[in-house]
Amino acid sequence: MHKTFVVWDLGATKCAAALIHFDVEMDKFNCICSTRVPLRDCSSLDELVTQIEHRLHYTMSHADAICIAAAGRYNGHHIELEARYPYPMDIARIEKQQQWKNIEIIHDYAAVACATFTSYLQQPANIKTIVDGALDPFGRRVVFGVGTGLGLKDIVLLANGDFWLGSNEAGHIGLTLPPKANTADQQRHNDFIDFLKRERGLPQGNVLTFEQVLSGRGVARIHHFLTGHRQMTPEEISHTMTQGKNMETMKMLAWYLGLFISTVQLMFMPSGGIWFTGGVILKNMGVCDQAELFEGIYSCPAYQKEREKFPLHVMVGPEYALMGCAYYASRRLIDSIA
Repeated sequence: MHKTFVVWDLGATKCAAALIHFDVEMDKFNCICSTRVPLRDCSSLDELVTQIEHRLHYTMSHADAICIAAAGRYNGHHIELEARYPYPMDIARIEKQQQWKNIEIIHDYAAVACATFTSYLQQPANIKTIVDGALDPFGRRVVFGVGTGLGLKDIVLLANGDFWLGSNEAGHIGLTLPPKANTADQQRHNDFIDFLKRERGLPQGNVLTFEQVLSGRGVARIHHFLTGHRQMTPEEISHTMTQGKNMETMKMLAWYLGLFISTVQLMFMPSGGIWFTGGVILKNMGVCDQAELFEGIYSCPAYQKEREKFPLHVMVGPEYALMGCAYYASRRLIDSIA
């Protein structure tokens, strides 16, 4: 017996979608077909749906469940995004018109968190392991993504196969000086904070957040601080780093990434592991190989022996969010599995 899911990963500029079969007895997922549609290739949500159905060779109303992982927030009628979609994402209207059934719109990082329970992220091609720790299957897991912003979710697998999902906003944590940074890193950090406050015109004492450093704009800020040049875009900076240039920018980015990882470790004590991804990381994979990454992690020494056991992975496969949507649908949108 199998169920058929249509799943979306709806971002600000494109929508990935897949048709997935779920074998209920074996508890396995099989991606039959997937596609990616740039949002600006369509003039409306109706046209986007038509494009997806055409590319998947499947009518969405036939699916046993539909799960949409979306950037932004769903208000019961529209998906609202601060950066704005090119046209209204009035899901409720089209759901009613086309008689979709068993549909749910979830936070994009909820799908990423659910993906950690799937075999997709056990395949070597889809993951880069930084710390191969002893994973506690029922321990807290944390996923985060460094991209336009800094998204994060925590999740726990339950004994009955369902899960508990947190609702955290760790990207808005204040950027602070770690307790055991070496003298050079301390000085650079203080100089960088002063630089950011001057450049951004922040009032005295205003706290900077991790998201302002670990994001596309954050890469540009680090590069500007180190070189004095502010003309380059994050994409141009990433391109030069992949060519072995601007290594100081990469090293400083790695240090702040490590500092954020240590903060997340201390907040959650995630014995189920930390899993991270995002456009900034995937365009700058060399950041994961820098010694500065671990210098940032160890600059917060508390519970270091326990934290060294926590797995640390980078999600590099292109369809982890889609597989996570399918996992969510299998646990929440159909009858419980036998």
